[in-house]
Amino acid sequence: MTVSIESTQKITDEYLKGLRETVNAEENPVEYLAIDPGKSNGICGYDAKLYMVFMLTISSTDMVRCLHQFEKVQYCIVEDFKLYPNKARSQSYSNMETSRVIGRIEAWAELKDVKLIKQPATIKETGYKWIGQKPLPKSDKKNHQVDAHVHFMYWVIKSGRFDASNLVHGLTRDPDAS
Repeated sequence: MTVSIESTQKITDEYLKGLRETVNAEENPVEYLAIDPGKSNGICGYDAKLYMVFMLTISSTDMVRCLHQFEKVQYCIVEDFKLYPNKARSQSYSNMETSRVIGRIEAWAELKDVKLIKQPATIKETGYKWIGQKPLPKSDKKNHQVDAHVHFMYWVIKSGRFDASNLVHGLTRDPDAS
């Protein structure tokens, strides 16, 4: 299931039911989530063999409803938020939506006993090079989905769960992984 929902669409109960069934299936449940948080949130799910199960973009208002569909996730890789000095002025009077979304993710991970891995946004440059893609423009609605995927790939390579040399050979996962 590869799904793409535009950030302006509301997630329906029917969609959530289908998502719940898919991500918690007996065979190949989603065990890893990667999230690029913000007003629009890119979310990717992967099974134990590191295959992508889904990729979607949701609004920040749908984050909690979406997260509660996952019963078998072990790890959640999320882009962390830092207010950089050069951005501080533009964030004056901001509701700091990205950090609020991260708070929702942190609470969910704690309640579900999910290991939360936070990564700085600065890893994306390296991550995109490793997967052989250029970042999508901010105007592209799939930008956040792909950023979430880049965070996942960076983490699985850095943590030794995936051999980066397989990317050179055009593989999307380790063929010897069970």
